[in-house]
Amino acid sequence: MTIISRMVFKQIMKNSLFVLLTLVALFAFFDLIGQSGDIGTTYSLLQAFIMTGLILPSRCYEVLPIAVMLGAIFTLARFAQTSQFTVLRVSGIGPWKFFGMLLAPGIVLVIFAYLLGNMVAPPAQRLAKELKLDVSGSDFTGKELDSGIWVRDVQRNEQGRASQVSFVNVKRLKPGEAAYDWVIYVFDKPNHLGSIITAKSGTYSEEKGWILHDVTQEAVPTIPKDSRAQTDAAVTMKAMKEMVWGKSLDGNIFGLLMIKPEDMSLQELHHYIEYLKDNGQTYKRFDTAFWSKAFYPLAILVMLALSMPFAYQNARSGGMAIKIFGGIMIGIFYYALNNLFAFMSVLDSVPSVLSAMMPSILMLSCAGAAMWFVERRT
Repeated sequence: MTIISRMVFKQIMKNSLFVLLTLVALFAFFDLIGQSGDIGTTYSLLQAFIMTGLILPSRCYEVLPIAVMLGAIFTLARFAQTSQFTVLRVSGIGPWKFFGMLLAPGIVLVIFAYLLGNMVAPPAQRLAKELKLDVSGSDFTGKELDSGIWVRDVQRNEQGRASQVSFVNVKRLKPGEAAYDWVIYVFDKPNHLGSIITAKSGTYSEEKGWILHDVTQEAVPTIPKDSRAQTDAAVTMKAMKEMVWGKSLDGNIFGLLMIKPEDMSLQELHHYIEYLKDNGQTYKRFDTAFWSKAFYPLAILVMLALSMPFAYQNARSGGMAIKIFGGIMIGIFYYALNNLFAFMSVLDSVPSVLSAMMPSILMLSCAGAAMWFVERRT
């Protein structure tokens, strides 16, 4: 690495870190303000600080690309103002060579984003959710559905065919402890309800799988579909203290339902997508989140490319504030474009992989056009 490359690397990293810390501090302040109504009544100020701190890795991951772009714009605009960039151009460093210098800090920050978004932010976000439920003394109830959490569970035979399909409903969930108020509708044949199982609670064991407690099993008799004759068949009920449901229903599924797909790691998303595929359920939203998560850190390289035209403008082309404002608007436009393509992907208008790639491709095209324009002017 040359002296010039080291200087660019150091300045980009330093200014990007400064912008990142500033943005994260603002988010932390507003998060604390949002919790002001609960501080002193539901939980203490210290607990509010801890929960806010656990959310910060996710905030950091979300704003990292725009922080890098603003840090790069500030660095390159300063180079232009002090004529350092003019000296670099005169010494034979063209746009492509200079972009190569930007790749070094860019690759480091991309790796950092992948580690942060997949190894730090998801468990911290889940821990914040669990802590909030714990200190408030409440349970996770599946707020998107008034009837609680619904999961489809398919048990397969040795040939891989579905031998039993169950629809599991859980009203309440204590993270890391148990799931409460179970109702399981077991279909032992296609379109035939074989039994209904209710349980007050269920705990997961690595050895046995789900163990249901205080169970009532109602066996539904088989009645021929076309039969009009009277039958003595009746629903039989059986009460049990415990019932082993088994491992067909993954023990991590309920925990994954506590957080949004966008807050899951790539490994968790892949695991849940495979689970949904195996159980014949729609997985488009999670597939979109998976590919968005896979390509999102690469937006850092796109943002560095978008910052380059600011270096090719001289100091008279506008003050630093105008350039920073321009960078913020570019960042907002990128996020809006990202959300638009994600929405189109969920609606099946665009393939998930393409929806994740298109915002970066379009913005790279804009960066190339901007570079061509400023090069012709200078």
